[in-house]
Amino acid sequence: MGPSLQSLEDQYMLLTQQLSMILAACPSQTERDQVMTQYVASRRNYWNCVQRVFHDDDPQVISLVTEMKSEQQQITDCTKHLDDIAKVIDIITDAVGVGTALAAKVAV
Repeated sequence: MGPSLQSLEDQYMLLTQQLSMILAACPSQTERDQVMTQYVASRRNYWNCVQRVFHDDDPQVISLVTEMKSEQQQITDCTKHLDDIAKVIDIITDAVGVGTALAAKVAV
């Protein structure tokens, strides 16, 4: 598995591991729905790219993989402070957006 697919898998697995805790911190169904929307997008990004090829030497792909690693760390850090769930949702949304951009770079 190359670094691009690994980044997508890491994001999906991190969100899977933290999902119950994040959902429990959401005070309303609206926030739970926002989290689930991002979780489903992360899952889709990963599974749509399995068995596909990335050009891991493409500068845009390299940049997105680097950004994915930074976003992963932000998700990990923010799950330690679930009292500001709006910020957590924003961080997850940004991270999944980077994952979506990376998934769009899969070779056809």
